[in-house]
Amino acid sequence: MNEEEPHYLLDSNIVSEIIKHDADFNVIKKLAEHSSDCAICAPVWEELIFGAKILAQGMHRKFLEDFLVNDVHENFPIKSYTEKAALIHAELRAALKKKGMPTQKTDSLIASIALANHMVLVTRNTKHFEVIQEVSGLEIENWF
Repeated sequence: MNEEEPHYLLDSNIVSEIIKHDADFNVIKKLAEHSSDCAICAPVWEELIFGAKILAQGMHRKFLEDFLVNDVHENFPIKSYTEKAALIHAELRAALKKKGMPTQKTDSLIASIALANHMVLVTRNTKHFEVIQEVSGLEIENWF
């Protein structure tokens, strides 16, 4: 890990891509280039763990859980939902409500953590975050 704070906040769809048999070349290349400059956040960690826990017991689930603990958790710091993120989150939700533009709560949580930490959100689901960009300075990159 570098001593500086990570610049990129990875969404769960980016992390999930790492383990796919037919992983997108561009995503893997960008992760290799920026691996020490990436983090995940607590809501993404929850999504990843939840995805593994709902699988039936077996080799696939065990492999996925080992990957999450031994690779993801070891290589990507986990950014918390802090007081600063909570304030940003409340402001985002209020601004979106006033504009009649609701968004999924998990997406707004992830966005608020990215904004609180001055990070670029890396996601495949850019459409999910477009309404948030309209009321904030959220930066997004799609590595696909």
